[in-house]
Amino acid sequence: RLMKVKPTGNGRRESYAHVPMPRMTNTYMLGGDKDPQEIVASITKGLYATNFGGGQVDITSGKFVFSASEAFWVENGKILYPVKGATIVGNGPDSLTRVTMMGNDMRLDSGVGTCGKEGQSVPVGVGQPTLRIDGLTVGGTA
Repeated sequence: RLMKVKPTGNGRRESYAHVPMPRMTNTYMLGGDKDPQEIVASITKGLYATNFGGGQVDITSGKFVFSASEAFWVENGKILYPVKGATIVGNGPDSLTRVTMMGNDMRLDSGVGTCGKEGQSVPVGVGQPTLRIDGLTVGGTA
């Protein structure tokens, strides 16, 4: 209904005791042609997030917030120090237009993530290459 398209008849639910609803399953992005080290070397000042621990997306606006469980501060192409509690905030559709480099290292996350929606949690899979995305809002401490 939100997208104004005909239902496809598919949905997911946490268990038989819950109502099925449209949910994400496996979300991934194909890799590009850049070496990840080349991507890091291109950063003048920014965050290199290598692992994420959770987040939220508002599907009506596209706004998101993700917590990086492992991240590093980069200046002049050099990784300087780890950053604790890094949070990345942005807008999904806008962020996709700000991808300036895509790594050749696409991989699926080996852990099991979850998608929470209306009190239900279902397992999901995610994967992507190293990306350079310009103009995201970043917060955290050294």
